Amino acid sequence: MDNSVLTALYDASLIGWAGAAAGALFGLVEWYVLPQFVEQSIRTSNEGRKLPVRELEAVIAWWKTVIRVIAVAMPLLGFGLAVSMAD
Repeated sequence: MDNSVLTALYDASLIGWAGAAAGALFGLVEWYVLPQFVEQSIRTSNEGRKLPVRELEAVIAWWKTVIRVIAVAMPLLGFGLAVSMAD
């Protein structure tokens, strides 16, 4: 392999891992901060106050699960975006 090809691959890999790290940081913020914000927002909303406690807890649990699934995917998304932009 030519040295320039290896250098290009190394640069793309470095950019990809930097994107993954940025995605991981964003995912951590999303994992810890966003669920509490959403929970507070749902509990204080007019629609949230109308729901029975059991249904309200189910809605909050569902949203927390959705947020955390997306947060786990952030490093992979950051890696993919960074690598695609590096080419």
